[in-house]
Amino acid sequence: MTQGSLLIIEDEPLLGSEITRHYRRNGWEVEWANSREQARKILLGGNFDPVLVLSDLNLPDGNALDLMEELRSGQPYAEWIFLTGYGSVPDSVRALRLGAYEFLEKPCDLERLDLVVASAGRSANAQRRLIEHARQRHKRYSPAAFVGQSQAAQSIRALLERLTQVPFSALVIGGETGTGKGLVTRILHYSGSRAQNPLIELNCAALPRELLESELFGHEAGAFTGATGRHRGLIEQADSGTLFLDEIGEMPLDLQAKLLKAIEDRKIRRLGSEREIAVEVQIVAASNRDLEKMS
Repeated sequence: MTQGSLLIIEDEPLLGSEITRHYRRNGWEVEWANSREQARKILLGGNFDPVLVLSDLNLPDGNALDLMEELRSGQPYAEWIFLTGYGSVPDSVRALRLGAYEFLEKPCDLERLDLVVASAGRSANAQRRLIEHARQRHKRYSPAAFVGQSQAAQSIRALLERLTQVPFSALVIGGETGTGKGLVTRILHYSGSRAQNPLIELNCAALPRELLESELFGHEAGAFTGATGRHRGLIEQADSGTLFLDEIGEMPLDLQAKLLKAIEDRKIRRLGSEREIAVEVQIVAASNRDLEKMS
């Protein structure tokens, strides 16, 4: 089983070949470049996608930090480890600022290098899986996921395209049970700017009023009988993300008013607390009832 893909950038022929052989024996898929330009061609070529770059800092045709800075956005999960025989404080500071995993001085003990490579590889592979999962989720929940050829379905897809491009604090979705209100919420979240932040869902019909208020706003210890500890409410947990409130029509009107104030003020107060907590959350509410007739 391969450990992952590793690009070695080293201009010293003996050292480069030794490191390449060593990591191939240890299960890595390895490419070796002896210059910054050759490494650049490999990274941009599309045939080799390393999770780890092990590079000499000072190469015959320039500083490898410049290469990292140029190509970092194209390999967001790749970890970079730098080796140098004559490093400087500014270089080490710049390397860390750019997000380098480690900055080591030559000669470097091979056992120590193996530990750093193994750790960086685990980090990079985990990041790669997360990014791939996010890409698949984005594809799964794009506006095109709302299927249908009717004029109404096409209009909804066009509206979703617009809504994923603009920020909003609250949105109400109406429709019969099974018409895709939950799907619309996931499309808005995962195709929008909040995709990397939490999406939390709550069915308002599933809880009595007292528990619903505590679940939304949270509580402090002693706020009511049975409140033995602090609880962060779902609004607070969904900060910077999206809170989906299904069956909002089942929420008591006084609690709806409290929720509306929280949306307008962008602040909540846990039950039993006098301290206000700033929150920035996108709320999507859904109902199969005619909310205008209920108001």
